[in-house]
Amino acid sequence: MSPISGQDRLNRRGLARRACLLTVRYRAGKAWHPATVIDLSSTGCRLRTGEDLSHAGAVDVWFERPIRDGTPAATLEASGSVIWTRREGLSFQIGIQFPREPEGLSEILRAMRGY
Repeated sequence: MSPISGQDRLNRRGLARRACLLTVRYRAGKAWHPATVIDLSSTGCRLRTGEDLSHAGAVDVWFERPIRDGTPAATLEASGSVIWTRREGLSFQIGIQFPREPEGLSEILRAMRGY
């Protein structure tokens, strides 16, 4: 078999993700834990966490839109599935896919444009 060139690879992600550093909370059970969103799109995100969530399956992520120009913060809870995990030093990066765009997420993505 010949190696696959970069042009022949399929893009597994349907939408480009916006790089960011948002502090969020997540839960893969009953308790909420702090995390950082590394990148975000309307269909998923990449979290940096202190634990491996490969066993979790379903994950809820609590977002808060940053306050800007006196606009109050907006919050939303998005449910998704763990689709990959990777250990990086003492933390983990977790790929989360949302089954559909969470209501209000587009507002958070728009608010991030100025950062």
